[in-house]
Amino acid sequence: MRRNFKLSLEKGDLLPTLLMLPAVLMIFCIMVIPLAYGAVLSFCEVGFGSVDFKEHFVGTANYLKFFKDATAKKAVVNTLLFSAGATAGDLFFGTLGAVLLLKVKELTGKILRPILTIPLLVSPIIVGLIWRYIYDVKGIMYWLLGFFGIGINDFPGVTGASTALFCTIVAHWWQVVPFVIIVMTAGLLSIPEEYYDAAYVDGAGEYKSFWTISFPLLKDVYMVVLLISGVDTLKVFDIVYSLTGGGPNNSTVTMSIYAYNQAFEQSNLSYAMALSFIAMIVTFIVFGIPFVRHNLKRDREV
Repeated sequence: MRRNFKLSLEKGDLLPTLLMLPAVLMIFCIMVIPLAYGAVLSFCEVGFGSVDFKEHFVGTANYLKFFKDATAKKAVVNTLLFSAGATAGDLFFGTLGAVLLLKVKELTGKILRPILTIPLLVSPIIVGLIWRYIYDVKGIMYWLLGFFGIGINDFPGVTGASTALFCTIVAHWWQVVPFVIIVMTAGLLSIPEEYYDAAYVDGAGEYKSFWTISFPLLKDVYMVVLLISGVDTLKVFDIVYSLTGGGPNNSTVTMSIYAYNQAFEQSNLSYAMALSFIAMIVTFIVFGIPFVRHNLKRDREV
């Protein structure tokens, strides 16, 4: 037994495991332990400073409370609507921007791409504050809308319950679309020019060439962007919190903001943990399962 272990060690079989051990321990400490601790909290009724979980164990009461909480249900709907609108816009405007930048002169494209990446360097909290001033009654947006005869009564912006969520989505687009443009540009440049030349010979135009060549070949790129953008929008907090704070009338409250309010404003830490786990489950159902199915289907085709 000792001889086999010595031979394995000499062959270096244990070396990969030993090299991975620090990373595994770090992941265990910063992910697994906090996740398990949060799961325990979600089955209790504790606030900050509580240590005796046995005396405060309530079972699934926090999860059942979610189904009776109208604000929590609204938060789920708002989160899904925000994710759908933000992700769809990211993909559409990102693809459109990438295609247009490839059509302009090479020097123009090299100048515009770095300029467009500037929003990526700005913190989402700051983005929310920037757009709060843009949406202000005396801000630039209403100054521009004034030329078309549109005022605060016609488009209430972040002050109206019917338009506030859309305004937060626009602010998200401003920051994230440049990232999608960069990714899509890389994907489009990876497609051989011969494919387009053959399509043009057959009489296909720009529009048909994109749908018959570019779009199918970018399927994996779209899935990656969809997963990144989708997960990011489902757990959105900072940009919405700094722009609207979840208002007006909870019209922009998301699962993350509602969980934050329950934990730090209502001191209901356990219910906040339950909300967080529900949000995690929703995220996995909406984006995790389709992504896994796509990968399995691709592996079978290969």
